[in-house]
Amino acid sequence: MNIQDAKKEIIRTFYAYTRKNDKGEYCIPTEKQRPILLIGPPGIGKTAIMKQISEETGAGLVAYSMTHHTRQSAIGLPFISEKSFQGKTFSVTEYTMSEIVASLYTYMEETQITEGILFLDEINCVSETLTPVMLQLLQNKIFGTHPLPPGWIIAAAGNPPEYNKSVRELDIVTLDRVKNMEISADLSIWQQYASRHGIHSAIRSYLSVYPDHFYRIENNSHGQQFVTARGWEDLSVILCTYEEMEEIISEDLILQYLQHQEIAHSFFLFYDLFMHFTNQLAKDFPPAQSMTDLPSFHLKMNSSVECLAAASVMFRQIQAMSIAWNQKLRSWQREKELTDLMASQCSEDDSSLNDFFRQKRQALDIRQEHGLLSWEDHFFEENALRSLENRMVSWYKTTADTPRSSWTAFLSEQLSHQQEYLNKEKEDILHLTDKYYELLESSSDSTAGLLFLTSDLAGDDNCSRVLSHGNSMYDKWCVRLLEQTI
Repeated sequence: MNIQDAKKEIIRTFYAYTRKNDKGEYCIPTEKQRPILLIGPPGIGKTAIMKQISEETGAGLVAYSMTHHTRQSAIGLPFISEKSFQGKTFSVTEYTMSEIVASLYTYMEETQITEGILFLDEINCVSETLTPVMLQLLQNKIFGTHPLPPGWIIAAAGNPPEYNKSVRELDIVTLDRVKNMEISADLSIWQQYASRHGIHSAIRSYLSVYPDHFYRIENNSHGQQFVTARGWEDLSVILCTYEEMEEIISEDLILQYLQHQEIAHSFFLFYDLFMHFTNQLAKDFPPAQSMTDLPSFHLKMNSSVECLAAASVMFRQIQAMSIAWNQKLRSWQREKELTDLMASQCSEDDSSLNDFFRQKRQALDIRQEHGLLSWEDHFFEENALRSLENRMVSWYKTTADTPRSSWTAFLSEQLSHQQEYLNKEKEDILHLTDKYYELLESSSDSTAGLLFLTSDLAGDDNCSRVLSHGNSMYDKWCVRLLEQTI
């Protein structure tokens, strides 16, 4: 199972475990809610998907690394209490509430979120004294003598024994009480994630050429060497930062993140060439370059590195143009909605129009004050209102010395011109995308590389919105990508 499928299954499980019947009772009782256990190699995103699940579902999330806990912090500290049985008083050992259970109640009080996920990382690396406590937790959702609050499910993660010397192999008794999910590294899934999160284009291009270098853990003459998905992502962050600071990127820096000498050396050489060609091409073809100059991009490249560097420059242009186009389209759509609304509510007199704009701004301020608008929604709403007001000012100036024509006709004409402009911009993006694929197809024999680069475009929401209608080259490779996925 790859990490994306695991994420989907955890979301389904959370919804199933927190589903209630007509009486408000959980459909699956607590004792039948098996904890989720993710077992997979380090650095593939087990912890990251838990944060994503919390954000996407609204579920609470409290996370602990079990290697940092002792028996006392997990089950609580002992204390002596006095109890009476059959007329006699006895000293009895009890336990304070576990730090972990207490943190759930604290989280609920602070956030008002009453259902969520308790995520326990490195569950199979606990000390020997904690093993019985973990078994009790997995069986009954109880730490010591204190149960987890209702509505909280357990998700745990661990590494297979071959990746961690501290791992204690889980026995059948434990495994028979969990929802066991074995996760493996999957480059195609990671490439989609990489595209959405801005992973350095040199890394994405390198892995499209050398997919077997994505995840590697081995012992050789140099000792234990490894490359993980986490290593690639962290390397991307430092590369982007060093480039902004204009610091030198050395092979030693690469080796600090890709702790495999052969792969680090290979990527360093690729990166050096890639950035050389990318920087040169960016000078020759800046983002503002006229579209009529793009055919000269269609050259026979001497190496896959040159091809990918050229493709990287073009991809960034496609991406930047797509972002701008989507923002303009969204503003245009909102402005058109306001125009239609104004036409239905207002007469031709000035006071009616002024009242309309004043009411809309008051409503916008109230929604923002009560947190009913995201900053993005507020931006587009404000931008649409301002643009519409500017058009009305233009109408007043246009009709100042002549009998006034209908402002509805004027606005309709203005919006029509803007739509034509948007259509022209979209055609430019589609034209550039055709050139992108022509370059790749003529300069690279790697079908896998083309599929990965298509995945980059398809995984970018802004690009896919523009390209999903009316681009034959993109459509063709999307079909190929879908066939490979199935």
